[in-house]
Amino acid sequence: MPLEASALSSGDNVQPLHQRRNTVVVAHASPKRLRLKLPLLRQPRLDVGHLTSHISEFDGVESVRINAAASSVVIGHDGEAATRSAIVHRLETLSHDTLRFLNGDSEPSITPLALRAALLLALPVLPATLGKALVWGAIAPRVLRGVWSLFAKGVSVEVLDATAISLGAAQGRTGTALLTDELMATGDYLEETTERHSEDLLSHLLYPHPASAWIVRDEEVVKVPFSDVHTGDIVVVGAGELIPVDGVVHDGVAQVNQASVTGESVPVGKETGDQVIAGSVVESGHIRIEAHHVGDETTTARIAAFIHESLTAKSDTERVAEDFANQRVLTTLGLGLATFLLTGDITRVMSVLLIDYSCAVKLSAPVAIRSMMSEAANRGVLIKGGPSIEALSKVDTVVFDKTGTLTRGDLAITDIVPLMPELLSEERLLAMAASIEEHSRHPVAAAIVQAARERGTDHVAHEDIDVEIAHGLRTRVDGQEVLIGSRHFLQDHENIDLHAHEDAARALSAEGKMLLYVAFGGQAVGLIALRDELRAESADTVKRLRAAGVERLIMLTGDRKERAEALAASLGLDGVFAELQPEDKAEIVQKLRDDGHHTAFVGDGINDAPALATADVGIAMPRGADIARATADIVLLQDCLGGVADAREASQTAMDIIRSNFRAAIGVNTGLYVVASIGWLGPVAAATLHNGTTLGLLARALSASRFPESAGEEPRDITPVDEAPQDKVLVDETSEAVAGDNHNAAPTIH
Repeated sequence: MPLEASALSSGDNVQPLHQRRNTVVVAHASPKRLRLKLPLLRQPRLDVGHLTSHISEFDGVESVRINAAASSVVIGHDGEAATRSAIVHRLETLSHDTLRFLNGDSEPSITPLALRAALLLALPVLPATLGKALVWGAIAPRVLRGVWSLFAKGVSVEVLDATAISLGAAQGRTGTALLTDELMATGDYLEETTERHSEDLLSHLLYPHPASAWIVRDEEVVKVPFSDVHTGDIVVVGAGELIPVDGVVHDGVAQVNQASVTGESVPVGKETGDQVIAGSVVESGHIRIEAHHVGDETTTARIAAFIHESLTAKSDTERVAEDFANQRVLTTLGLGLATFLLTGDITRVMSVLLIDYSCAVKLSAPVAIRSMMSEAANRGVLIKGGPSIEALSKVDTVVFDKTGTLTRGDLAITDIVPLMPELLSEERLLAMAASIEEHSRHPVAAAIVQAARERGTDHVAHEDIDVEIAHGLRTRVDGQEVLIGSRHFLQDHENIDLHAHEDAARALSAEGKMLLYVAFGGQAVGLIALRDELRAESADTVKRLRAAGVERLIMLTGDRKERAEALAASLGLDGVFAELQPEDKAEIVQKLRDDGHHTAFVGDGINDAPALATADVGIAMPRGADIARATADIVLLQDCLGGVADAREASQTAMDIIRSNFRAAIGVNTGLYVVASIGWLGPVAAATLHNGTTLGLLARALSASRFPESAGEEPRDITPVDEAPQDKVLVDETSEAVAGDNHNAAPTIH
């Protein structure tokens, strides 16, 4: 028998029942598990995912599982009596403002459709009077909407719908009236469910869910639920921890990986006065942050809210289809009136009015678009609305950012160059560098360590390592000082002469490689070259886009012209713009549009946001900056460039089906009008043929959700962007500049 929460234990400090804001009943309690009944879970459109995350933030909570249908929540905890009491108390006092709700008043229900279908089957055996009454009750909502629309908006499709089913019911053709209403309701249901599926997937995908935070309270560092962090609090974040707020570093020094927020591949140094963004990760060091924006005001939360609302816009095709259907209302009513005046045959009038363009024309476009959006999301392509599908189908020029887009973003060692081979061989140089770098979490260090593991090099003993934040590493081997870092660090900070090795560095740089310098005993002894590898699917994506009708493929990069042109040539691109500043990208895209091209831009970094917004269609890679994802029209959820071709092919499929359905609806229904008006088609046959045509076209519209065969794979589980593994990083244009002579743009080396 369920227990009241106050009966957990005599020592639990729980509010009396009459003071509770929410009813909480303990259905079962074990030492480390609570199963509670929460009536608040029955609230329509409650965001259960957000509530699960919120409860997970409670101190002592280890797991949360919610069954909204059963109004039940199962909570695993640390077994402390105080924890049980605190859980119950916080749920009892949970305010409505804390909860989140999905768009809309309630979930679409299939129950009314099932009831209408059951009534259709039962009509032949029901008493006539009862059947007629039940049919009028079933169609009453649509009839009332038609009456309201007539007075509020004038003659519209709703008026035609109401007139058609009312005439049928009034003439005793209850089956026809009910079937017509069922078909209209089915279209409404399909449109609403597919649209909400996409909305819900998107909102959960990008909603940030920090669990808790360490803050300074009364000169002590304490752990609190994230919901208890306020503007002005000093938040403490150590190595490996997520930064939960937007703010400014109050004190401390750290290396911060902002790849999931800004798209920057190489961790950046942060010290007092520097800004930090929620969602980034401290890789090394320790900082205290003064919180400026928390909760819904953080950058990631604002972007999530923006994207969540982006699916509401209708495409031009949807608007045209709806306007066309509305415009044909008067035509249909006019045909009905003309038929009556010429023949006086009310049966012919019913036949004409039961044939309308509204169902097939008005519903086919949104059903096809929403279904494609839903299927695309399951395939790893998040499309933010009908306008994006329509615009992508018209694109004739695709512009790619290079790093993290055409290239994978994973660094790999390409060359190990001993500058003093008599002192250090290639194997010894790699072994020493890896032995030192293995203490770092930097992506450059990971590449060096991986290369050493593959070669099976021995460990080189060394003294304690000093980290020169944003520059490099310092230690001693065999009594000699060892420095590993950027050219800027060794040459400008440590006065190591590198001029004798200029030719070797320039040759490696010309091949698109970034360089790491090693000094031993005050002399440069080695160069380690790394490069961001070209994506294996890049060439195939280019071919598929050309096959899908894209006429021009262009690459933009801040990289040197020579290496950029070499990469573009290897992929068969039509043009390349190199040595660009971030603001140049948007200007180039705008120039292409001014020249009459329909453009799509594919990028990932924060500096790509202007170009993504400028293009007709912006496509963001999965590990791109949040601002890039917010600006983009399409977000790839899988780290595969082939998603760009998938999206293009899918958009063309959807638009082809919409256009052909539109033509078919006009042709078939016009023919039915003619046949019905001359008396060759009775009401039952008219309704059957018209509704059958509409069902066929809607079924064909639903088939738009099937991706083209070239998309290849079965639907996959989607890893949310904000949960993507932190060890996959990108190398951005700033990092590439290191391989050249831009010393001020040197990479951050631990």
